[in-house]
Amino acid sequence: MENNKVWFVTGASKGLGLALVKKLLNEGYKVAATSRNLSDLTKAVDSQNERFLPLAVNLTSEDSVQEAVELTVKTFGKIDVIVNNAGYGLLGGIEELTDREARDNFEINVFGSLNVIRKALPYLRAQKSGHILNVSSIGGFTGAFAGEVFIAPPSLPLMVFLKPYRPKLHRLA
Repeated sequence: MENNKVWFVTGASKGLGLALVKKLLNEGYKVAATSRNLSDLTKAVDSQNERFLPLAVNLTSEDSVQEAVELTVKTFGKIDVIVNNAGYGLLGGIEELTDREARDNFEINVFGSLNVIRKALPYLRAQKSGHILNVSSIGGFTGAFAGEVFIAPPSLPLMVFLKPYRPKLHRLA
């Protein structure tokens, strides 16, 4: 089976991202998959598949993200679906977390996703089509971690930030 849609998936070397990439490739989609470590990604997925483009990307670097998006478009001709899956949780009492730990968490979970959106959106607008999926954590909604602060939900500011854009971007498609 061959599908013409091109997916760009971040955080693809393990967990949900890896499962999604394998499923998409199995169903015939073209997939650009990102990871901090290219060897982890190519070991986990058949890197000889012509529909698979493994990419080492630093999501906190706009240049790195730009190169990945450009290479995806150069290789496959377009991007149809962006999946911002990369991110991690940080569990601990708020007084136990350092400023650096909290900021590093936001750099990946919020600004990494924003970098991908900012660099991919011009292509989606030019195509007049595309989808952006942002993977988040239920932890930000439940607050069910007694005595602990769960800082995976920097994805919540991302959702709040992007909400007003949803109808505008939807009309472009």
